Amino acid sequence: MKRKRVFAILVMVMVLSVSATTIVSAHRVHVRSEIGEIGVKAWFGGGEPMRDADVKVYAIKGGEEELYKDGKTDENGKFGFAPKIGIEEYKVVVESPGGHKGETVVNLTQAASPGEGTEMPLYTRVIAGFGYLLGLAGAAMAYMSWKMKKKYEGR
Repeated sequence: MKRKRVFAILVMVMVLSVSATTIVSAHRVHVRSEIGEIGVKAWFGGGEPMRDADVKVYAIKGGEEELYKDGKTDENGKFGFAPKIGIEEYKVVVESPGGHKGETVVNLTQAASPGEGTEMPLYTRVIAGFGYLLGLAGAAMAYMSWKMKKKYEGR
């Protein structure tokens, strides 16, 4: 009879701990908005970065191109620029001092990956993991105490 009671209490504690975690996380809201930089990397066929190459960025709106930014790549062949509000498409032209030229079109609406699921933050996963381990430890202790009680009552 006591074994059933201990098992029922253990099940209730596990169910309540899972539902309490769900309730707490259901009320927490995380909102983060970032407008970052569009990064461009230019390199030659062998993998060597295009250092100090001229970069011209054209904003494309209504099918027309307008020079938006220009500059040079760094020692790693990288160049970054902030997007212009209202512009979703850019043409990037990179030309090295040796005459090599490359271009690409960056479309911000296609670059975004829709449908990505949200992931629980690390601290939430750690706490959930500890709760799971505590539940398993509690079940193991209940089982061991039941076996010890059975062993000593039989004498």
